[in-house]
Amino acid sequence: MTEPLEEPLKIVVTVEVTLARPSEWTTAFGVEGRSEIRRDVKAYVGRELSSGGVFANGEVDAEVTLR
Repeated sequence: MTEPLEEPLKIVVTVEVTLARPSEWTTAFGVEGRSEIRRDVKAYVGRELSSGGVFANGEVDAEVTLR
């Protein structure tokens, strides 16, 4: 059975980032504290994902949401 092509398709991708030395993030971006760095890294990865490639250039219409 073939699925309808125009139904929205949700894809969940899990990304794990391990900072070996969180102080490097503080040096590079001025963000201090573990929870603040965690929040900033998450926002950074989300911006990079949604600002490049087919999602950013309009080739593919998609909504990128961070959880």
